[in-house]
Formats: sequence, C-alpha cells, structure tokens
Amino acid sequence: MAKDFLKSDPIGDMEALINSDFNTVIRKAHASLSTKTYSPVYTGFFASSWKVANSPIQATQKVENFKPWADIAKEGKKKRPTPKVQKRFPIKRVFDINKSVYIGNRAKYAKYALEGGKIQYFVQGRLAKIIRDNMKEKKGKLFLLGAPNVDGKGTTGGFGNLAPGIGYSDVL
Repeated sequence: MAKDFLKSDPIGDMEALINSDFNTVIRKAHASLSTKTYSPVYTGFFASSWKVANSPIQATQKVENFKPWADIAKEGKKKRPTPKVQKRFPIKRVFDINKSVYIGNRAKYAKYALEGGKIQYFVQGRLAKIIRDNMKEKKGKLFLLGAPNVDGKGTTGGFGNLAPGIGYSDVL
C-alpha cells in the first residue's frame, strides 16, 4: 500500500535508512574482523575479542584468564595449537550515526598483534568495500504538485517547465 503523501516524513525516512546502513556496516566489519582472514590467529583469542561500543575499547584482557584460549596457549608451548575463533562480544544493540562508534580489541596484546598487517589490510581493503556496498544513497521518488489558481479555472502551473498537475520522477 502506498504511503500517505501528506503524512510522509522524508527526512526521518532518510535518517532511518542511513542509521540502518550504518549498523549494517558496523555488523559486517565486526563479523569480518572476528575471522582468521582479517585477524591474526594463534590461539584464536585475539580474533574472538573484537568489541563495538560508543566509548574507546580498553585492551586489558589476558589470554591466560579465559578458557578455552588459556588451554590452547598452554598447548601451543608444546606443539602448534589448534585455534578457536568465536565472538566473545556479539553486537546486541543498535548504534546511532550521530554518536561515535569504536571497534576495538579487548586482548591485552592487541598492539603487538597489529604488527602482522592483517588489520591494516582489512582497513585499507575490505572495510572500504563494506562501506561502499552498504552506505549507498537510495533512489526515491520526488513528487511535484500543481495547485488550482485562485479563481478555480485550472492551475497555477507546474514546477519549473513541468505541466500542471501531480507527477513524480526518480531522484538521481
């Protein structure tokens, strides 16, 4: 069913669309960083420790304090460990484009894990693609109205060079 033109809120609709796209970008970035492809993985603790919040993320958590990664780290001293990647901080809320959003890692050794280059590769490649694919302006319809003139004999004319009456066009 068509939306009532007089009750429409194009600015509110656009803001809702932008917020929805913004949250899609955040969720996809978080999901990508929580993989072996875009995060360095030895035990899997670092790739599992990405978090999204409205305040800066503090890297204070040690792998030795969290199972199963503590056991994997001990195993790694004897032989090559089998890493386990599972999101420890799933996104459970909706973010607002008008507030700062931080994506960071809780692992204490995060600054050293960044040296490998996978995160830089993500930021310079995959993140740009996620933004391009999801933060797009959506086409809409632009309605132009002509109104009856004062004496009731026809209309005052169209908008610009348009013929009188109601019409619409794609917004590019």
